[in-house]
Amino acid sequence: MRYIIRLAGLVSLLLLTTSSIAAQDAEPISVIGSGIVNRLVEVLAEAGEHDTLSFKRVGTATGIDEFCNGEIDIATAVRPMSSAEKAICSANQVKHSEFLIGYHIVAVIAHPDAPIQCLSHGRLESVLKPSASNIAGDWSDFDPEAALPLTLVIPQDDRIEYLILDSLIAGDGLRADVSIYEESESAVTEVGATPGALGFVAWSPDLLSRSAIALLDIDAEDNGACFSPSVENVEAGAYKAALPMRLIVNRARLSQNATLADFMRFIVDDANASAIASAGVTPPSATSYDLNAQVLLDENAAGDFSADFQVPANLSGRLHIVGAASAFDALDRVAGLLTQDNAAFEIDLKLMGRAKGIVSLCAGEADIAVLDADLTDAESSACADGDIRATTTKIGAQATVLLGNVADDFTRCLTTQQVNTVWRAESAETVTSWSSVDPSFPDIGMTLFGLSLLDQASDILLQTAAPPIPPIRRDTEKDYNPLYRAAAAGNVPGALTYMNWHDYQRVVDNDQANIHLVAIDAGAGCVTPSPATIEDGSYALSRPATLLTRQQSLSSVNTQSFLWTLFAPENWDNVMRDGFVVSSALELPAVRRELLNSFAEAEARYAAADDTDTVQDDGDTQEE
Repeated sequence: MRYIIRLAGLVSLLLLTTSSIAAQDAEPISVIGSGIVNRLVEVLAEAGEHDTLSFKRVGTATGIDEFCNGEIDIATAVRPMSSAEKAICSANQVKHSEFLIGYHIVAVIAHPDAPIQCLSHGRLESVLKPSASNIAGDWSDFDPEAALPLTLVIPQDDRIEYLILDSLIAGDGLRADVSIYEESESAVTEVGATPGALGFVAWSPDLLSRSAIALLDIDAEDNGACFSPSVENVEAGAYKAALPMRLIVNRARLSQNATLADFMRFIVDDANASAIASAGVTPPSATSYDLNAQVLLDENAAGDFSADFQVPANLSGRLHIVGAASAFDALDRVAGLLTQDNAAFEIDLKLMGRAKGIVSLCAGEADIAVLDADLTDAESSACADGDIRATTTKIGAQATVLLGNVADDFTRCLTTQQVNTVWRAESAETVTSWSSVDPSFPDIGMTLFGLSLLDQASDILLQTAAPPIPPIRRDTEKDYNPLYRAAAAGNVPGALTYMNWHDYQRVVDNDQANIHLVAIDAGAGCVTPSPATIEDGSYALSRPATLLTRQQSLSSVNTQSFLWTLFAPENWDNVMRDGFVVSSALELPAVRRELLNSFAEAEARYAAADDTDTVQDDGDTQEE
């Protein structure tokens, strides 16, 4: 299975292949639904010089209900359509497509003396809930040593930011004993001038450069994973303080109304993102723009396949997974989700090495093998010789990235040999200056900020060393907060630290100064880590994770249920938190469509296997 392909220049193709309406009479476009989204659409209509739109403000739910009668061009909404709403449209034979066109995002700002960098959801609720009104509070609730008065700066109740905050907090409305603002700029000024102030304002990239305030992260799940406001974090489901802007378009009317088609081409063209930003709305990501353009061409490009496969409520039998350990956390999490609700279902997760895993699968002894590199010709032949057919499913790739002090030009690119010299266990207490790594490096002290021996990032860091992979050195400064390690590297000349790609994105979002990303030379020149170089493997400190599934097993509901759950939207943000560079959550419908195709192909080749047809406890198989 492959990832959904992003179509470069797709909007240009749309413009070329669709006839111009310049010489035609402009047709009316009817828009109904959310007043919040309607205001954005009005701005876009003006920017695109489309003056035939008529608007009706009735709210998201009523707008979708009227849209499903089939006489409306566009419904505007602040959420995706529900299953019930889709069923109503389907019953009325109204084909439709949804387009994500932007977000309202709330940022949490504080006076620079705030003793925290991340606000948990539990703490957010405790300070904003209505019942907290008139209860004196200070920063000691966050940090026992911070006896600083807490001043809350909150939008007035007719602003969108208030609506978003209210949706995150239990109860009706927010606490009343607060400082209320009408415009975000006045809130930024007040917070910056008030020691102990905590405010909630509309997010914009401009906030990153405001030295008078601190921009805080939010831990939405109260699990220690903190995320800053950004469109990428919102779309990944990691940053919850946001409201989506969506258009639901009638496909039949789209094909009949040339003015509507022209307006939608304007909407899906990322060249017009500045019009969205001018309305105080954050434009969607490049991935969303790509997907919007594909959906405009093909109504099935982002189909909802959640109803096409249902994990049974009574799974039983055994699923045997072997191979490399590169995706253990993600797979173990899915195994727990399935077995906790199915007492008769067992998932045997024995990730004891890629080579043994392939041998086991090609012998028909395992259902799924985890690969951390492409199959060799010899490995493919082994499966073919055993008459074992298999299907590959790519999860993504993990990577370890290094951060150095910005003043240390000599660490801007390191060879894999130099990386191994710095970090391997036998270098402890002997390799303590940079000149001992390479004579061309300056004779300055080396300060290393490391992680646990068992951390995946530690394993990947030394994967280019001759096998067996050596243990990581232990004489390092250890801290498990990537923001702290990055800040430390920025403050200490000669410093170096490492982390996974996901944690590095947190550092980027935190706008950490005085650091640089280290490129790696594996013999073909310096390669800087990026999503592209990590996914294609050209960055040496990266490791892919691909599932090789025995096709006969793929015809079983047990294997299908495991894969379907792994690629579920509600699980996918956890995969990214494991440090994987993966397909966007917005692309999962296409990924799941390919899963369904793989299931169908396996079932066509093999009769649907009973649960007893999966791998048995003794490793024997019952081939048909």
